[in-house]
Amino acid sequence: MMNRLTGAQTKYLHVIYKAQDNDGGIRSIDIARELGVSKASVSRMVKLLADRGLISGAKQGGIRLTRKGKHESAMIHDKVTRIYPFFADYLELERPEALNSTYPFLCGFSEACIEQLVGKGWAPGGTPA
Repeated sequence: MMNRLTGAQTKYLHVIYKAQDNDGGIRSIDIARELGVSKASVSRMVKLLADRGLISGAKQGGIRLTRKGKHESAMIHDKVTRIYPFFADYLELERPEALNSTYPFLCGFSEACIEQLVGKGWAPGGTPA
């Protein structure tokens, strides 16, 4: 990706990835509910993600990942799955705090650093609930 995603963009993209239905669509209101944010916040982020070519369909009511978005969000999901246990199990943070700590971590640290941390054996590879 040309420019790295922010922690917030990563979080939204991951929520869209996890919540898409069989048709690949999710409504803005569902994203807002999942993240505990306003519809206006979702609208702003949806525009940013659409401008980056990661999602489409917002105007038709069903937000869908583009091919590029599917690729990027699948990579995010893999990283979240691998890093989340550090915050939840090793640091013993409650689920919301552990998950909310995972996104900026992924955006702020290099791939090499993330791989080193995963390689240290503290991350059992569990998926966040």
